[in-house]
Amino acid sequence: MEKILSWFLMIFLITGIGFSEETSSKAKEVFKEVYEKILSSLPSGFSAELKGESIEKKLKSIPKDSYINKNKRIYLDVNYSKSEGISFVVRNADELYKDLFKNLPKQIFAFDLLFSKNTNIFEKYEVKIELEDEKNLILSLSPKKAENKGIIYYDKSSGRVMRIDYQVGSDLLSTTIVMYKSINGFQIPYKFITKEVTREKSTLPEIYELDNIRIR
Repeated sequence: MEKILSWFLMIFLITGIGFSEETSSKAKEVFKEVYEKILSSLPSGFSAELKGESIEKKLKSIPKDSYINKNKRIYLDVNYSKSEGISFVVRNADELYKDLFKNLPKQIFAFDLLFSKNTNIFEKYEVKIELEDEKNLILSLSPKKAENKGIIYYDKSSGRVMRIDYQVGSDLLSTTIVMYKSINGFQIPYKFITKEVTREKSTLPEIYELDNIRIR
């Protein structure tokens, strides 16, 4: 817990401080190496249930009349494959609500990055090396012709993305701490502690957790 709090404290220390920038084919190659490391730590596919306070609140808003089986609970099912990326489907709900969380990867950048299709991610972003030393690497990923960008903090020793920030212009909007679970030799990002941070407000962290992970 102390380590997590220290990560959040660092947000305020780095916000507004300029990094050195390196925009070149080297940055693309470095990002490719990082992403291939991410992929190699994941299984070819898995399924799980995604839990979180905001998830549960939204699921509870679904009317009982829309339950397929009123004696069973509804939940958010997660499916991932390296070829298709990640998808979210509400189970035990009728067609009207099945895709209620379809756009979640667009709302939470960590999902879009760590569980993206392996065929299109290199085409989506312009990459810059913001900071690099022997142990750490900070990369910024900007969609082409857009002001928003993701900043990823990569631990070279573990081969893990430890934190992901989402920024528009010079304003930091959110930061996400990523935690991992080892299952059958794979390192799966399973807990995402996300905190919204703006100049006007700072919210309490929202925790999203992959539960009952089943390797395929």
